[in-house]
Amino acid sequence: MAAEHELGAVLGRYETDNERRRRIAFVAVPVGAAVGCLGVLMMLILDADAGGAMIFPALVGGAGFGAFVVGLCQAWLTATRTDEVFTLYEGGLVHSYGGKSWPISWAEIADIKDNGKDSALHRALGIDVQYRVVLRSPVGGRRSVTISGFTDDAVRLAETVRQAAVHGIRPGRYGR
Repeated sequence: MAAEHELGAVLGRYETDNERRRRIAFVAVPVGAAVGCLGVLMMLILDADAGGAMIFPALVGGAGFGAFVVGLCQAWLTATRTDEVFTLYEGGLVHSYGGKSWPISWAEIADIKDNGKDSALHRALGIDVQYRVVLRSPVGGRRSVTISGFTDDAVRLAETVRQAAVHGIRPGRYGR
């Protein structure tokens, strides 16, 4: 595991918007629960023999409970990832939150996977950008790090990390 001082000069700092996570959780949990319950109520009211008529209530219930779960996840991340920040260095990346830091050199990164889905719903829930930085071996007990759409300029940060770790194109003070 690399130490921060071994990673060279600081090239950038990318803070995570925890307040946006909090707002999404604040809205998604109660609205998702209400819409999910409405879908279940619609299914109970409709005749079980209605066949295709059950599709709409099932979709409503599923969407509601999906939003509820995303809201719970964002609430947990809000509570556990206080002051989350990614610091880009010449020789790697440091992921920090909750008073702890995990320095990761470029050599420790195996791959970067883009798991984002750009749709109106995903943007509204804050899950449209999801880059998973896969590590060669655990760093601080973690096998991967996620750069999400809540992080400032997440796409640029993830692409810079991909270029450095996967393609060997290192960022410099006057580049990227």
